[in-house]
Amino acid sequence: MYNIIDLFCGAGGLSLGFELAGFNILAGFDIEPNFLDTYKNSHPNTKGFNVDLNNIDILSFLKNNNIDSKDIDVVIGGPPCQGFSTVGNRMIDDPRNNLVRIYADIVNEIKPKMFLMENVSGLASMKNGQGELIKDELIDIFDEIGYNVKSKVLLAADYGVPQFRKRIFFAGIKKNYNFIFKFPKSTHHDKKSLFSFFENSNSYLTVKDAVSDLPTIECNESAEKYDKEPENDYQKFCRKNSKKLFNHKAPNHSKVVIERIKNIPQGGNHGNLPDDLKLKRGYSNIYGKLDENKPADTITGNCGCASAPGRFLHPTSNRVITVREACRLQSFPDYVEFMGSSSQQYKQVGNAVPPLLAKAIAFEMKKSLSKFE
Repeated sequence: MYNIIDLFCGAGGLSLGFELAGFNILAGFDIEPNFLDTYKNSHPNTKGFNVDLNNIDILSFLKNNNIDSKDIDVVIGGPPCQGFSTVGNRMIDDPRNNLVRIYADIVNEIKPKMFLMENVSGLASMKNGQGELIKDELIDIFDEIGYNVKSKVLLAADYGVPQFRKRIFFAGIKKNYNFIFKFPKSTHHDKKSLFSFFENSNSYLTVKDAVSDLPTIECNESAEKYDKEPENDYQKFCRKNSKKLFNHKAPNHSKVVIERIKNIPQGGNHGNLPDDLKLKRGYSNIYGKLDENKPADTITGNCGCASAPGRFLHPTSNRVITVREACRLQSFPDYVEFMGSSSQQYKQVGNAVPPLLAKAIAFEMKKSLSKFE
């Protein structure tokens, strides 16, 4: 079994995916205590450290916590990138991107066989102030510390996640090993595409596929027990090892917000409202109602906003989605209980890597790791 550590682990979407692929998670690191509470709760056999990675000597820290850095096969994580300036310094010189540098330094100190770094998909086309693609700049950083790196933007829906979520991944292998990592092939496709005619092709999972077995609730209601049987394999996966339904509480909306929601069709938004219910200002796609027959839009950290709903209205109930419904759209199993306040729970779910997407990558990394032996 291969060992990993997860830097900037958040609620643990990456870790969970690697765990589902058979990896052993030695430790997760995050500066947000509520995120780490969720992480530790769903990874009871993993050490969780609430630390600022800026302020520790990673090798000494691991040793003091009885983790031998030589046992770490893979480092994974998604360091936040905020300084995407188009003028001035290179991206890596921007102090707001220090965490990317910290991630690279930790990889350099531990020297694992492989690493995986995740970030927002927009990074694939962004340029720094010197006209370089930021992704190429990042690849150069890892090249300098001894890794061959491949990057690719992956769509979560292509791997059995009921969500049109794109993320960029950087996978690195030590240069002294003469092979290149291959990202996983898609397992799911749009039913209207040519791929749908292939024998082993699966259609994209939809919002309905993901949440139809959850108890029906309206504003300010909650449910802790299932009242329906699972209707498909995805729901069976989500409910495996779950005896209680966590985080299925609907936010409370004002009467005018509910009235707006009632007047929006599935797949519609604020633009579908009659003039007397429209807001005078705001983004055109607010009050977006999910289409139950399609994958969801990209789940964000504010997907549960009750006073000014974004693009995450429930397709059939007059409310925004619950934390648990957001989890289902991200492919988090139901046994994962999200900790902290309601807003913190939504943020944790929205910031996470979908576990099933992480699992697909982890299986490919496992194939690469077998070549080291």
